[in-house]
Amino acid sequence: MAVKGMYFLECGTLTVDKSLITYKQGLGEPIDIPVVSVLIETDDGYILFDTGLDPDGLETPEKTWGMKSKVVKSFGKENDIRSQLEKVGVKTDDILYVVNSHFHWDHTGGNRLFEKSTILVQKSEYRFAYYPDSFVSNIYIKHQFDHELNYQLIEGDYEVVDGVYITTSFGHTPGHQSLIVHLPNECAVLVGDAVYSKENIEKNIPPGNTWSLPNAVESLNKLLHIAKRNKGKLYITHDPNFWIDYKSVPYCYK
Repeated sequence: MAVKGMYFLECGTLTVDKSLITYKQGLGEPIDIPVVSVLIETDDGYILFDTGLDPDGLETPEKTWGMKSKVVKSFGKENDIRSQLEKVGVKTDDILYVVNSHFHWDHTGGNRLFEKSTILVQKSEYRFAYYPDSFVSNIYIKHQFDHELNYQLIEGDYEVVDGVYITTSFGHTPGHQSLIVHLPNECAVLVGDAVYSKENIEKNIPPGNTWSLPNAVESLNKLLHIAKRNKGKLYITHDPNFWIDYKSVPYCYK
């Protein structure tokens, strides 16, 4: 069994303060960042890394996203996770596994649509999402993940299928996890929000929007080491220039 390919799905754009991207740098400077989900095709079936923004926000943004609706710069019907999957002929019922990097609102918006999938999340993240610390509570929107879904709570690193592995990358949240994908021609490290931009690495500046800064720094270095050890690369999907550097679905990375 092996990985066949990987697709990047365009799930909208947010406008945030740059200091959330680079710790204490760029305070008051607005910056646009993409929301990206990743579809992985394997011999075992399809795996989806994160589910993007909640499509109900198209009709009722304030009810759906609350205060976070103010940071949504662009999100149309074409950015609905279902529309993105359709570009390669995939339906929500075709997804074998959903891997949530964490439970923040821009990564769980489509969770409820995957009723037939096994959704993999760290137990520590699942617990924290229901009872978060007050200073980060508004980043979790309960009605996006609080559904009778097939959540499988894991603890630590985990093999999803042959060639696709979860590795813990705590710091941004208590249970953040990243995904290692052994493509036919390279090793792809999908960092989630453990790294926000290339600038974090180039200037050795940790991400600003973290629950635990020491853990976030440790995880950034861990992911860099994994990529180096496997002669692979980090895919930083919130990087402001992501869509300049990479192509969206239906282009397939191998």
